[in-house]
Amino acid sequence: NQTLLQLGMWDNKIGDDGISVIAATLNSSSVRLLDVRSCGITILGVKCLSITLSTNQNIRELWLYDNDITVDGARLITQAAVDNGKCEVWIDGEYENDDVLWIMGNV
Repeated sequence: NQTLLQLGMWDNKIGDDGISVIAATLNSSSVRLLDVRSCGITILGVKCLSITLSTNQNIRELWLYDNDITVDGARLITQAAVDNGKCEVWIDGEYENDDVLWIMGNV
């Protein structure tokens, strides 16, 4: 859908399988905000989202709070957002270690 600007999936427990399907469909969409808080996403789902951010310049905000993405996943998605140049990623504070904060600070 080219007119959908926000996709809110929070608290739907879609997991990595669900987010991989959503990420694939977002490659050519106009979605600007993707809210996937509390969806059971791990680093596997983050990898799919990172690929999407590398191909979709429309996504401006990605909310990933309350998912078990790990520090490595936080680094990966934060770097993808920096490379995208237009997307802000919101993650849990527990994942904001020195490496992630350094990446965020160099946007």
